Amino acid sequence: MLCSPLSRPALLAGLMSVSAAAWAADMQIQVLDRNGRPLPEAVVLLDSQQPGPRPAPRLEQTITQQQMRFQPQVSVVSPGAKVVFTNMDKWNHHVRGGLSGPGGVYLDPAQGFSFKLSAKREGQPLATATQQLSQPGPYLLGCHLHGSMRGHVYVSDTPWAAVSDDKGQVLLSGVPEGPARVRVWHVDQLVDGAPQAVQVSGAGGMVKLATAIEARARKPVSEERQPGY
Repeated sequence: MLCSPLSRPALLAGLMSVSAAAWAADMQIQVLDRNGRPLPEAVVLLDSQQPGPRPAPRLEQTITQQQMRFQPQVSVVSPGAKVVFTNMDKWNHHVRGGLSGPGGVYLDPAQGFSFKLSAKREGQPLATATQQLSQPGPYLLGCHLHGSMRGHVYVSDTPWAAVSDDKGQVLLSGVPEGPARVRVWHVDQLVDGAPQAVQVSGAGGMVKLATAIEARARKPVSEERQPGY
């Protein structure tokens, strides 16, 4: 049977869509620390030069200040994302943010952004503020009033990026099959690690990435000292 001229473009588009879907795979990665244990809160970034569709950029993120912490503690967004900060505590906070380097320090303390978020008040709207982040890299978040409060936002220069869970695992979806490389960032790393080559395949399976990172112990929320005001 011959296809009519009007049906050929639709047929070709359908075939291209099926081919693109067949080339994409889900990749599961587990990040390990220097002792071979799962590494939570690691940012995993995958770079691929293979053709195919890319995930939509992450242009919105909400971070709350609650129980003397930034929650989530680590998040990933795309360049140009708007991050909304909200104070859920019954005391005042600041949000101080800027690009950071290895060891969790501000690259330039004179740069970045800073603003105050008033305490939560009964019957009043929560204090919120929005900051747009454009430059790729890790941002350190802090509070002028409470030095123990720290959080992190990573602005990713690749569409495949995620934060590892308690088991050190991430799932990256829609990655083109073929060679790729993976980078890992963690707040406790002392130097930037070299990218590691991987092969993306539809066969699946867990890829384990060893790092030289030794994570510092984090206090449970219940052990955090709360202000008396």
